[in-house]
Amino acid sequence: MPSSFPQSPIQQLHVLEMNEFFEEIDGDFNFAGTLIVYEDENEMHHAVLEDRCTSPSDIRPDLLKNDIQIPRSAYSPEFPSKFTLAPEPLPINSYIKKASLISYDRIREGPQPDLIAKSVLMEAETCEVLRKHPHPNIATYLGCQVSDGRITGLCFAKYQRTLMQEVNPENLTKRQSRRSHQMVKDYNPVLAGIRSGLGHLHSLGLVHNDINPRNIMFDGEQAVIIDFDTCRKIGEDLGNVGCTYEWCDETTKQSVVENDLNALEEIRIWLCDDSKEFQFDE
Repeated sequence: MPSSFPQSPIQQLHVLEMNEFFEEIDGDFNFAGTLIVYEDENEMHHAVLEDRCTSPSDIRPDLLKNDIQIPRSAYSPEFPSKFTLAPEPLPINSYIKKASLISYDRIREGPQPDLIAKSVLMEAETCEVLRKHPHPNIATYLGCQVSDGRITGLCFAKYQRTLMQEVNPENLTKRQSRRSHQMVKDYNPVLAGIRSGLGHLHSLGLVHNDINPRNIMFDGEQAVIIDFDTCRKIGEDLGNVGCTYEWCDETTKQSVVENDLNALEEIRIWLCDDSKEFQFDE
């Protein structure tokens, strides 16, 4: 006889990030699981789901493995009083960039378990320089979002769309995209805007180091460079800086102006020049 007691509903997790990961076995890369970052009662957790998952609503808490509570100090650095505090409330058209925690399980085992927090602080420091020296082709920085004396997010003006979303909404590889897309407008003004923004960065002694179509957005029709977590002073070692595959020279270990100029040329080839071979592999 069926039980007359109602079943308890499955707990719905507040999932912030999820990403499949793969392991190399005998030269082949095989699916190994789905990494999950979720929030529970203001605490961040990192866990692994052994199956593929298409929607956060499908994740059952009882199936999660290797669940790790992430200490706040690992991703939320103390707020230096010399930095800019974001206005409260924020303007309506604002974007809050939060630290990505999807790689925390790997980082916590490495030599710098607080690498994420250090990266947040470094990006905020770069943005403070850009705030003092604004440029129309550089994202407008509004300041740090702070809670209990710690940085919880970096606040920027919100822009409409990325160059990737406009040109390649199917998210094809750059070669597939170039073969399939038909340009509906002249992108030379966009390239000129990117070049102007990069020239401004370089004049400040900085290199972006991750110029790619996802890090170019539009303010109306004007190109705007975003995302400064890879930005380093000219000549600095890139160390743990992760650049975007397909759009960079992965052998480069130093922050040099050529990193940005070569990436801009790759975007130019992708947008405007079917006759020229790409510089970087995919």
